[in-house]
Amino acid sequence: MENNAPSGGMKSEKDSHKRLYRLGGAACLAIALLYLSAVAVYAPAMRQGPAPTTVLEWFDLLQDNQIVGLFYLGFADIPIVILFGPVALALHAALKQTDKVWASIATPFAFVGMAVYLATNVSFSMRALSGEYAAATTEAQRAAILAAGHALISITHGTGGVAGLALIWLAALIFSILMLRDRKMGGAIAWTGIIAFGLLVPSFLFAGYTYGASSGIGEALALITSVGGGLLSLLWYILLGLRLIRMSRT
Repeated sequence: MENNAPSGGMKSEKDSHKRLYRLGGAACLAIALLYLSAVAVYAPAMRQGPAPTTVLEWFDLLQDNQIVGLFYLGFADIPIVILFGPVALALHAALKQTDKVWASIATPFAFVGMAVYLATNVSFSMRALSGEYAAATTEAQRAAILAAGHALISITHGTGGVAGLALIWLAALIFSILMLRDRKMGGAIAWTGIIAFGLLVPSFLFAGYTYGASSGIGEALALITSVGGGLLSLLWYILLGLRLIRMSRT
């Protein structure tokens, strides 16, 4: 009986890991679907014009086309950020034998980033303010609501929203670097993640999350880092999701 105890403990741990891999893989594929859904909204909206740059423009957009306005304000990122939780846990389980220290550093980065982003996302607050502005009957009410809107946009345009996403991207970058030393993951997934999140981490330096870049150079850098990194991260989620699901079956 004593000899069977360690074996049973190892089997239980392996079963737990398999469940985590399955959950993390499903979360990766769900994130990829959300990415594609967001592109389906952004693409036609961007052809009609750039994202709003003033609070009044945001209020008008949220009244005219609420879905586009919410997506511009990061509504689609809310479920994506939440789903990254099981992805981070699955990667920690898969990579802790490769480097327990860095796997343990990356995981809290991911969860702190999730908390920061969810606490600073203003999509629903801006939607509520836009309705209040449309219903306001006096100039004093409109001025107060505009001031509240400026305060919310400054949170997203400042360090709040982008800092949360940057921490998540940094965690994914660390995990991708660790994958280079792990035979289960493979080099293709690792290098895709390194390039994708290596572009995304500094992307917030060149452009605000809800505002366009303010110069031609900034716009080019934002395009390369945000769009290029975003497309490669989509591929990373698909490849990683399929690999985690395969690992859960072996």
